[in-house]
Amino acid sequence: EYAVQGDSIRVTLWANNRLGAPVVLNNIIIEAEDSSFNMPLQKNKNLIYNKSIFISPQKPISQPYWMEQKMSEGSFNVLDQRNIGLPENNPSLKVRFQLAISGERFEITRPIQYRFTDPVKGELYQPLVVVPPVAVSTEPSIVIFPKNQALQKADVSIKVTAHKNFSGYSAGINSRMKTRNDSQTDTAFNLNRGISRTYLFTIDSKMPKENEDDFVQAFTQLKKNKEEQPAYLNVTSIRYDHIPSIHYFYQDAIKVLNIDLKIVGKKVGYIEGAGDKVPIALRQMGYEVTVLKEADITAANLRQFDAVMAGIRAYNVHDFLNDRYDILMNYVKEGGNYIVQYNTTGFAPASRPKIGPYPFEISRGRITDEKATVTFALPEHSVLNYPNKITEKDFQGWIQERSIYNADKTDISYETPLSMSDSAEEPQKGSLIIANYGKGKFVYTGLVFFRELPAGVPGAYRLLANIIGLSKKKAF
Repeated sequence: EYAVQGDSIRVTLWANNRLGAPVVLNNIIIEAEDSSFNMPLQKNKNLIYNKSIFISPQKPISQPYWMEQKMSEGSFNVLDQRNIGLPENNPSLKVRFQLAISGERFEITRPIQYRFTDPVKGELYQPLVVVPPVAVSTEPSIVIFPKNQALQKADVSIKVTAHKNFSGYSAGINSRMKTRNDSQTDTAFNLNRGISRTYLFTIDSKMPKENEDDFVQAFTQLKKNKEEQPAYLNVTSIRYDHIPSIHYFYQDAIKVLNIDLKIVGKKVGYIEGAGDKVPIALRQMGYEVTVLKEADITAANLRQFDAVMAGIRAYNVHDFLNDRYDILMNYVKEGGNYIVQYNTTGFAPASRPKIGPYPFEISRGRITDEKATVTFALPEHSVLNYPNKITEKDFQGWIQERSIYNADKTDISYETPLSMSDSAEEPQKGSLIIANYGKGKFVYTGLVFFRELPAGVPGAYRLLANIIGLSKKKAF
C-alpha cells in the first residue's frame, strides 16, 4: 500500500465495456506518462494493462490535509478551506482514461488503489499512500534526569526503517538537541524493504538547555552518487473496518525532562490494563517495574513490591482480578500499597467489580478542563508533601483533561485530598481517594496519569511518586 518517493510501483489497470456500447479507448495517462491505445473495447471483455511508474522524490507524501500545518490548541489549521469537511485526502495518484463514446470524447479519472485479499473478507481496497524512502523513529519516548544529582547518562536510539530496497547508499544519522548535535555515518546503508537498523546515542543531564525540558530529534540524510534524500518522519496508521485506513506522518522525538523529582521505594508491580505507557514512565523515574500476570498475583510474590499498580481499565479487561481480591487486600493489610487507575462500570450491579477495602462507586464524573483549578482539601496530607512538595505549579501544563471516572459515594474511611471542578459545576473530590487498611494503603485515582506521563508533565511525575511512596514513612 506504500508508493515510495524515489521508487517505482507496478500498477494494473483494466477497463470493461459491460453493455457493448461503441466505446474507443484512446489514451491512459498516469502522472505525466501517456500511453496511446486507440482501440475499441469489446463487449464485456476485460482490457488489462500493466505499467510500472516512477514516484518522483518530490512527490508530496500522503499527509492528511488537516495535519499538514501545526495544530493550534484544540483545533487543526487548514490553509485550503475547500478541503474542510472532506473525510480524507484527494488521491495522491490518479489515472485518466480518455475515451470516445459514439464519437464523443470523455475523460474519466480514477484513483490508484491498493488491492489485497483478506482470507475472511475477500478482496479489499484501501487508499494508496505516498511515503518517504525511510521511516525514522526514536526510543524511548521520554528520559528523566532528576535535578541536583551527579551527572547522569542515558542511551537513546534512532531507528531507520526502509520503505524500499537500498544498495550502495550511505546514511548520516543525527541526534539533535537545543545545545548539541551528535551524528553518526553509516557508509554501508544496505537495507531491504521492511528491514530496520538502530543507531545508539548517549545523552546526559547537562545537555538540556532549559530548566526542565528539551527534545532529542532525529534526522537522516541518505546519499548515493548525486542522489540525496533527507528523512526525518515516522508514519503510523489508524485502521478500522468501517472507514478507509488513515496514515499520518510526524517527527518522532524523545522528551528529556530535568525535574525536581524524588522517589521512595524501588520495586513496583504493574498489572497492565487496556494499554498505556505508565510502566515506561515508572522505569524512567527510577523504579524497577515487574509486569504481573494472573499467576503472579500470589501473597508470597506480592510481598516484594513497595507498590502494586493496576493500569487503566484493568478490572474491565481482566476477570481474574475479581478472583484475586482477597490476595490484593491482604497485600495491603500487611503493609503494601495498592494503586488502581481509572476503570469503568456499567449500570448493572454485576458489572461493578469489588476493588477497594471499603465501599465506593466509580462514577462517570470527570474534569474535562485541563486547566481547572485544583484545591488542596487536605494540604497536610502526605500525598501532597512527601517525598515531593506538591503545589499549584504541579498542575500546570496538563493536557486534554484532569481526571475521568472519578470515585463517588465513598465510604467514610477514604480520604479525599484533592477537589476540582469544571466551570459552573459542583466540585468533585473523587479524583484521588486514599484509605488506610491494616498496615498499608489503598488508592483509587481517576487522574489521567496515562496521558500526562507520556506528555512529559513534570507535576504528574512528582505526584505519582508521592502516591507510590504513601506506604513509606518519612525519615526525620
